[in-house]
Amino acid sequence: MRAHTGTFFGLANRIVLAVIALGLSIGIVLGYRMWWQRRPTRGDRRALVGLAPARGTWRHLPWPALAVAVPLVVAVGWAFPLLGWSLPAFLVLDGLLALIHRRRTVAPAAGA
Repeated sequence: MRAHTGTFFGLANRIVLAVIALGLSIGIVLGYRMWWQRRPTRGDRRALVGLAPARGTWRHLPWPALAVAVPLVVAVGWAFPLLGWSLPAFLVLDGLLALIHRRRTVAPAAGA
């Protein structure tokens, strides 16, 4: 409890906590800014200012980038357990939705 309130390690802990709080605040503000830039316009509610990357874009990444990104994602998931469980759950759900979408768009013709 003392480390969380900034009294355990004195000034050094307070500086670290302030930097973390500032980083979280900046991340929140930038997240809202990104949403604001990509929100639907008034003229056409379906048109987006910026489109999300296409599904499966990660497959086109160079191998060195994947070799760095995958262990980094695993390490972050281990350090933050809530993210560690929700990220794989999201990836599985996204993969299942992609599979369902693919089967609906490329359904074989019955009796042909």
